[in-house]
Amino acid sequence: MMKQSIPFLLSLVFLSICSSSPAGGQERVVQVPNFHKMASAHVRVLFQDKEGYMWYGMKSDGLYRDDGYGLTNFRADFLHPEVMMNNEITALCEDNSNRLWIGTKRGLYILDKKDYSFHPTGDQKLQIWTFDALKASMGDSVWAYANQHVLVYDSQGHCISQTPAEKNPLVTQNRKEVTDQRGNLWSIDDNGIPYVALHPTAELEEVELTSLPLCGNVPATWAGLPGERRIHSVWRSPDSTKYVSTHTGVWVLKPDSPNGEPEQVGPNFGVVKALSPGEDGTIYMNTEWQGLISYKNGIITKLDTAIRNATSLFYDQEKLWISTSDGRLLLYDINSKTMDDKSKECCLQGDSPIDIAVVEGKVWMLFNQRLLIYSPRKAESDKVVLRYIFPADLEPRPAFFRRLYTDGISRIFLECEQKSFELKLHDEGQRSKAMAKIHLASYFTSSGTYCPGMDTHLLNLKSDERYVHLFFTTLDHLHTPHVRFAFRNQGDKEWNYLEMGQNEIYLTELSKGEHTIEVIATNADGLWIENPYTLTINCQPRWWETIWAYMAYTLAAVLILCLCFWAGRKTSHHASR
Repeated sequence: MMKQSIPFLLSLVFLSICSSSPAGGQERVVQVPNFHKMASAHVRVLFQDKEGYMWYGMKSDGLYRDDGYGLTNFRADFLHPEVMMNNEITALCEDNSNRLWIGTKRGLYILDKKDYSFHPTGDQKLQIWTFDALKASMGDSVWAYANQHVLVYDSQGHCISQTPAEKNPLVTQNRKEVTDQRGNLWSIDDNGIPYVALHPTAELEEVELTSLPLCGNVPATWAGLPGERRIHSVWRSPDSTKYVSTHTGVWVLKPDSPNGEPEQVGPNFGVVKALSPGEDGTIYMNTEWQGLISYKNGIITKLDTAIRNATSLFYDQEKLWISTSDGRLLLYDINSKTMDDKSKECCLQGDSPIDIAVVEGKVWMLFNQRLLIYSPRKAESDKVVLRYIFPADLEPRPAFFRRLYTDGISRIFLECEQKSFELKLHDEGQRSKAMAKIHLASYFTSSGTYCPGMDTHLLNLKSDERYVHLFFTTLDHLHTPHVRFAFRNQGDKEWNYLEMGQNEIYLTELSKGEHTIEVIATNADGLWIENPYTLTINCQPRWWETIWAYMAYTLAAVLILCLCFWAGRKTSHHASR
């Protein structure tokens, strides 16, 4: 009776593998980012382990591990004959000890992720079978389907049960779909190419802006100025008054102006690159001659003469947000007359915002290739929150935006290719809230490249390995270009920040003994983790740095001193005779 029920139970177990479906909502489908790095182009099996690594079982090229930044290949060849007998991967699963079980066209293997060593399972007679499906049980056993048999293996890799079973299409299917830890559906098409189905982070709804009360740098065609004037920016206030900065000063066009004629505001300020009106009628502007100034009732006030390269200004509650052409975000406090550079806090790296707007206390920055939403700290205990939105996340795409503006309350609008859109964000659930967990994906020394194993916090380098190339990951496979790392020696105050999308740390000329570094990272939305990852690197001494060598040096020094003393005594004795 037990033998008859095994195929039925196994069918139910494998049904949970083969019947996964994406969550509701509209998706967009993208190719797996690192697919172009594979030597061959046919994936048979997809799997994500408990750490978060994605694994690809190939039709003829062994096994790939994807950490989001690159691929590590495990295959049998003349350099690594100990790995597997066959490079066609047919099934994958992970047991309760975090070991990866690998079914192939010929045989079943176990990959121990503590040291990334491969071991064949115990029964050699079964190693010529094709393993079509694998499933780890709640206990320590692993179920397999091979050669029309149901096999049960213990934790040591020995087959403890072998039962013939009728061929069942459910249990013989490879795992061609998997939902990752962030809720995205990974799948393989009929040609063996892996794709990922994503939920959009935002959507654009085309709107007509001429009837809306907008604040911000509206299109220059709305300026309505006569003559040949070079327009730098146009600001349309909620009462539909237009403020226009030009190379000959500032002009204002009010809805109730007689004959709709624009009027010049104040004297000729020269080239005015950006402006923003305040609540009391003060006009704040950045000029090429005088820097940052304000103008009201015929009075010009110089605020900061050093700022002459602003790309956009935005007045918000007695403060001026300023973006510059050299890639900075500045905050000028009108009351205290102080300037605060927020560039590092919001992770700017020299790329200049085209436009900025402030909505509900958040600063929106528009670039050629992305949007950045920055929530400033109101107190030292508050966290800086960043959120990136990329054109690839938006429809229609590709999207290259030129202007960003708001209705002054809560709505954000974008101009793109002579069209205007309202931007509506979706709730991304865990992605925007999840903190990054840092893993040491691999490291390279003069001896080769190694996978360090799970939760590695200690590396022991050989005596001749005095440099190490470290590769880190947060296992956010689809957003690695937007994750940022920083590191420092333990005990230092200052962090060394890597460029966004860079995950490599190169340490050279290491001395013998222990070296401990700390590493932090952001998630895809720019939020830094609180607890750093620590890694201790222990460099073994060279032979001339060992305690035996120092003992030999000491003994040699003592012998030399004794010889010198003996020679001196002998010379003195001969002299006395």
